Amino acid sequence: MRRGVVLVMVLAALLVGSAAPPVPTAAAERHLPGIDVSHWQGRIRWADVKRDGVRFAIAKATEGRSFVDGQYARNRRLTGRHGLPFTAYHFARPDRGSVDAVLEADHFVRTADLRGRHLVPVLDLEVHGGLGKRALIRWTKQWLRRVEARLGVKPMIYTSPSFWRDRMGNTSWFANNGYDLWIAHWGVESPRMPAANWSSAGWTLWQTTDCGTVAGIAGCVDLDLFNGTDIEPLRIRSRR
Repeated sequence: MRRGVVLVMVLAALLVGSAAPPVPTAAAERHLPGIDVSHWQGRIRWADVKRDGVRFAIAKATEGRSFVDGQYARNRRLTGRHGLPFTAYHFARPDRGSVDAVLEADHFVRTADLRGRHLVPVLDLEVHGGLGKRALIRWTKQWLRRVEARLGVKPMIYTSPSFWRDRMGNTSWFANNGYDLWIAHWGVESPRMPAANWSSAGWTLWQTTDCGTVAGIAGCVDLDLFNGTDIEPLRIRSRR
């Protein structure tokens, strides 16, 4: 997702396997390490990624109404071949068009081609496209409802604490209506949570840094944690 220079060495160590096996910690016992990727990571060696201790992966599929990530199809195919729990995300490009959210949702569903074995899909909210808070909340509801109608499962929301506060009015509506949160908050011991700790539900995924190191990937990669030790309940078939 966003590119930057933050490096959280302790959390990154959870994903470094072959060169320096991770030291067991309370966090390692409570959370599963994962990554999210896009074409910026190039051609990933997924066998090496899995051997390095990564337990799930999320790949960019689409952006806006027409962009398709050039590595998505390969990432989807090879994570499946190597048995890594996987899902896709859509980078939202909201605009004032009355059907924009639906068009973006349909583009994502067609491209992502998610099935029951995959994890729930993700809406990546980082830009507002000039929409005010009420309009952006309405756009987000439309996108989520359209994907849910097509896939039969509620998508997850990716956002940062500041974006949710400043652009979404810190609304609790989505938390109260069963949408899980993937929070992006780097370089901290625990993430700052919007919407009253997501209406006391907490985070489901936490993007801990955008510049971690994982075998099989050249350069930086986003590191994530799943809030639990059994990711099976996050699969689409488990949510239906």
